Amino acid sequence: MRRPQTSIKRDILLGAISLLAILGVGLFIYVRNFSLNAADTAFDRVLAASAFSIADSIRVEDGKLTVELPLASLEILGAARETRAFYAVRAPDRSLITGYADLPDAARGSDRDRSPTFSDATYSQAAVRIGTVWRYIDFGDRSGWVSVSVAETREARSQLAADILKNSFAPMALAGIVICLLISKGLNRAWAPLVTLEAELTRRAPGDLTPIRTPVPREVTSLVSSLNDFMQRLDGVLNTLRGIAVDTTHDIRTRLASIRALAEVAASEPDPGLLRNYTDRILANAIDATRIVNQLLADAAIAHHIETSGNPRCDFLELYLEAVERLPKDNMQRCRLADLSTTHDDFPVCGAPLALRELIGNLLDNALKYAPGGTIDIDLRTSPDGSTIEFDVADRGPGIPDRDKTRVLERFQRGLEQTHVAGTGLGLNIAKNAAAAAGGNLALLDRPGGGLLARVILPRAT
Repeated sequence: MRRPQTSIKRDILLGAISLLAILGVGLFIYVRNFSLNAADTAFDRVLAASAFSIADSIRVEDGKLTVELPLASLEILGAARETRAFYAVRAPDRSLITGYADLPDAARGSDRDRSPTFSDATYSQAAVRIGTVWRYIDFGDRSGWVSVSVAETREARSQLAADILKNSFAPMALAGIVICLLISKGLNRAWAPLVTLEAELTRRAPGDLTPIRTPVPREVTSLVSSLNDFMQRLDGVLNTLRGIAVDTTHDIRTRLASIRALAEVAASEPDPGLLRNYTDRILANAIDATRIVNQLLADAAIAHHIETSGNPRCDFLELYLEAVERLPKDNMQRCRLADLSTTHDDFPVCGAPLALRELIGNLLDNALKYAPGGTIDIDLRTSPDGSTIEFDVADRGPGIPDRDKTRVLERFQRGLEQTHVAGTGLGLNIAKNAAAAAGGNLALLDRPGGGLLARVILPRAT
């Protein structure tokens, strides 16, 4: 199932909006509570002032408590048109002196606590805020604390709290919108170099694998470096394949032209002996052409494998045994592996297995061809410090002169004195490239006592 395509810009923007929304909810709750508390604090002072004003008007006349309600006290409460006010003045025995008898009575605290008390309640089917003050009246046996409760509905408080909330939260909401717009604009600006990079890659010709030169932000430098490395490796593979194609075309064309010329001559040859000679030469050229095609295809496959396998860890001894098993039985019996008692008893290397198998096979094939009938001595060992693996293939053939040792490692190059032996000039070149791809090298040396010693040195994997 295909995963839906994601968008980094959309994810960042949604993340920012979500974060701002969470912060907004938290700020809304905080500001709302703050505005309610501020409104209660402001209006509670008005309630207390009104209650104190009524308390100051309590008098004792003829042994009875009387209250001449000051109009100013209720005018303070009636400042807001939608607010309703209530009051109750109670004697020390909790009997009503004046006011609303069913207004909830407040419990009194200690004698030292003479500060106003406030409480919330429901009265006359409306939420009210009640403020109560206490005043001690001395009039004989009935002396005691007289309570004055003043209540008002919460419309004015709610309106004030709503105004505080609106005036505080509106700028924050506007700031949130501006922040989202700035983030969106910043993302567009951050993405601009990538858009420029995309345009450059789109304008390029299919074969243009030159490095990207477009300036990019520091965060994208590693990505561009990786792209440049990839294009450089791809360019190397394409150049190798182009070279192989050119070499293949040239050599196959030469062989086919020779086969065609021989066939044309043979077709008009009446002498059976000469005709048989022409036929043998045609067959030999066809075999050479087939061998060249196979070697070139192997070279192309190895070049591709080296670039794509990523040099995995493998066992060189196991690769050698696999290569030997592919030999004909008589050639297999001619290969003699020396004692493997070395400093280290394992031979791990990092390289493309297909390329390393071809390296081993080509060295064995060369030795078997140029030393027919002789024994091929193979030695596999590690260096004393265990850092490298050395692989020797030694024969008793004619060897290679020093002047040709470097040249025969190049493509389609052969020893000038071994042209009588069938070959394509590709085997040693493939072996050299495989060793180099694994971080090692191939050297051709004179074997003591006569013959050729092909030595491969590879880094030992840790």
